[in-house]
Amino acid sequence: METSVWVGAAFGLVGTGVGGALSIWSAVAAQRQQAAHAREERRQVRASVAVEAALTELFEIQRDARRAGPDSETRSQQLHERVLNIQVLMQRVPDAALRDRVREATFFMPFSPVGDTRTWEDRRVDRMYLCADAIAALGAYLRVESMPARVGRVDAIRALWPFPDMGSDRDTLFWEAEDEGT
Repeated sequence: METSVWVGAAFGLVGTGVGGALSIWSAVAAQRQQAAHAREERRQVRASVAVEAALTELFEIQRDARRAGPDSETRSQQLHERVLNIQVLMQRVPDAALRDRVREATFFMPFSPVGDTRTWEDRRVDRMYLCADAIAALGAYLRVESMPARVGRVDAIRALWPFPDMGSDRDTLFWEAEDEGT
């Protein structure tokens, strides 16, 4: 056989090998990209479900705050439980600024600073404003909009506390009172 036939055969085999390797590589790369996309999509779905559940809790807190009369022990306990539920749900949300905003708003709902002179009506109305602020931020997240600015009343509520800069999730501590019966 002529040399050109052997060279042509060699180039054909090398071309087939290179083409096959590139085909396999592209299939593996596409599969990895699809897996990463599917993971990101599942993460977004979990975050959206968590945000919707947190919204439900916030609407319940707001509904309870609209009811007339001072808070009973039961309603106060329910508020604490709802705030804790929201805190847990927000851990699934990848947006750190949103987590901080909702965490701060919910932190101020059940507690009063030392020397708080607000009446129970004022605290109830403040709770509604804090809920509205967190609801607006969560709604903007679901709609993929920029986070809305805080209203002045929320800033006034935050100013009641001696630590206006709450920091991140790592800096906030929650504590519960010890049982009096033990």
